[in-house]
Amino acid sequence: MLNSLKWRNITTARTLFVMILIAGTGLVVSIVALLYLSLHLISSKTNEIDERRTTLAVQGAIQSSVNRVLSLVIDNAIWNDAVRKIYSPVLDNAWLYETWAGSYKVNNLYDGTFVLDQNFKLLWGSFRSKPFTDTNIRFLGDGLQSIIRLHGDELKSGKNIYAGITKTGAGVAIVGIGLIRPMTGRLQVYDNTRRYLVITRHINAANLKELGNIFQINNLNMTAGKNSSFSVPLRTANGAVVGYLNWRPRLPGAEAAGAASADIRHIVLLAAGLIVLFILFSGVGLFRLARNEKYARDIALTDWLSRLPNRRALIERLEDAQNPDNNEIKTVVFIDLDGFKDVNDVHGHDVGDELIIHIAHTLQAIVPPGGMLARLGGDEFAMTLEGEYSEAQASAFAGRVLERLNAPVRLGDRTIYIGASIGIASGSPADCLRSELFRRADIAMYHSKITGKGRITHYDAELNSAREYQLMIENDIRLGLENDEFDVWYQPIVDARTQTTIIVEALVRWPRRPKGELKPDEFIGIAETGGLIYSLGQFVLRRACQDLQPLNDLRLSVNISPAQFRDPGFEEKVAGVLIASRFPASRLQLEVTETYVLENPERARTAILNLKTLGTTVALDDFGTGYSSLGYLRRFSFDTVKIDKSLAGLVTEDEQAAALVSGAIRVASALGMTVIAEGVETEKQLTMLRLAGCDLLQGFYFSEPVPIASLLQLHQQQGQEG
Repeated sequence: MLNSLKWRNITTARTLFVMILIAGTGLVVSIVALLYLSLHLISSKTNEIDERRTTLAVQGAIQSSVNRVLSLVIDNAIWNDAVRKIYSPVLDNAWLYETWAGSYKVNNLYDGTFVLDQNFKLLWGSFRSKPFTDTNIRFLGDGLQSIIRLHGDELKSGKNIYAGITKTGAGVAIVGIGLIRPMTGRLQVYDNTRRYLVITRHINAANLKELGNIFQINNLNMTAGKNSSFSVPLRTANGAVVGYLNWRPRLPGAEAAGAASADIRHIVLLAAGLIVLFILFSGVGLFRLARNEKYARDIALTDWLSRLPNRRALIERLEDAQNPDNNEIKTVVFIDLDGFKDVNDVHGHDVGDELIIHIAHTLQAIVPPGGMLARLGGDEFAMTLEGEYSEAQASAFAGRVLERLNAPVRLGDRTIYIGASIGIASGSPADCLRSELFRRADIAMYHSKITGKGRITHYDAELNSAREYQLMIENDIRLGLENDEFDVWYQPIVDARTQTTIIVEALVRWPRRPKGELKPDEFIGIAETGGLIYSLGQFVLRRACQDLQPLNDLRLSVNISPAQFRDPGFEEKVAGVLIASRFPASRLQLEVTETYVLENPERARTAILNLKTLGTTVALDDFGTGYSSLGYLRRFSFDTVKIDKSLAGLVTEDEQAAALVSGAIRVASALGMTVIAEGVETEKQLTMLRLAGCDLLQGFYFSEPVPIASLLQLHQQQGQEG
């Protein structure tokens, strides 16, 4: 496709060259009659071009000045020393004056520095190297107020620093504002205290002259009103005009015409020769333009990181293939990497970029002949090809992709495990437009992801219905969280010997759904794939801590989803919930699944250490369903191991299962870990698990999950019996 575009550009350039040659011949014949008219026209156009250039230069001068103030705010606000001085209980006025006020005299980069509090009230200020005593920031004008109104949240978070035009009590100025924060890491302030640095530089004749010299603008000056057509308004962030920059046009065309008029007769022949040269140079320029256009088009159709074609190139390929004369089958393969977000979170985006490049090379090497591999963005790739056997070729390609990506990837001294979920869709232009083909492949890929990942799905009509159902449940979950439709139920975990409730596990329920209650198995998986499990998990943690806070003799166990565990700020959020609910950290046990720990060992170790530092305990959930490696129990310092019911429930029927449970209990006990067995349903299971050394037991034999009211009643009965 790109080669055909190149040939098309060259053919167009040749046609244009022939047209210019014919026009040039006519110009040579009529050169004498048209010379003065051409000279006048060139003069006028030259003046217009220079006027536009000067207008752009003035606008550039304004933006350059704004950017200079913005850089000053960045250099001075993002500074560890400033954080220590400004956030101290008492402002160090001597330091402030020496650091910021004194610089006005040294280099004249700015004329005003001010420090504002979280309510944007003035704490300290210096204007033209003198103390500024007014406590109100009205002096700084509506331009600063507009920036604060429009970007207050971004300023508070420190994400961005802003600069613009304002009209202060001393005249029109460029003003910049930013949160004073450290160069690295987050601001170690846990209340709403904020300090903002404001820098002003007033526009005056001296700096206008300097800008005029830099940008080659004659007589650059500022007025309150527009006094000529050669003016550019100075606007604040809310669009208010506070003044105009004016200049005197150079009129280079008129100057050139005047200088040439006396000798016009002597250059008639020379002009004719120059026209011929112009034709020749124009031809060369056109061919260069065609070449540059081809280069620019290549850039526009190429992914900057992987150097593969991008989404736009893939769309154009399909559109070229979907012409009325081409009715061949088209097939699209969508590839979404599994676990790529974890790579970015654990190893950083540089390693993530390196992995994308590696995978792009790997996939490109196995693309079928005639196929086109593209990177759609993020961790998504697509491959398209056409022909009678395109679907079979796509299936074989997808199989090779899974085989390659299931193998560990070595990047330097790192070993990275990655996978892929793949969707395939086929159709002819007659019954499936490009957008529909993309949609079908995306639906098939999504089905692969929600049904276990690491698999291939071919689109069919049932997948469309399933996707619509998924989207409906996702929307219902969002509304359910907003409308308080969810509850938290609790299942007791009892002492293996006394059968007294020691811990309760919090489990989410959805009883008040308007369309009818759904069981957890019916919506938990959808919440995970739809990115809603984090909000749902936070709801369970908050509600459970609130419910259990009065029951001082019961501990609480809460499952943590992989989505929550991936969040670098998760530990802080847990601490926030504990503080808000006044729930003791020592009573909280957080359960993490075995699979996530093995897939993300570095993040898991960090998170577990941070959680234990808070005072919580950490349990390894579903032990026995995955790799069941006893070696990493010690490595990750778990407090508790929960033997999954799929293994614990077989102890009375399967000697091998009983031996595995017994061995796991001995190892865990030797490491000082508490052992919980799930899924206890019979007295015989209870007896065998207790004899094997289980500390705690959980299952329907003792109690099903119950709402908080029933738990309180059960707890009261046990207290009376005790």
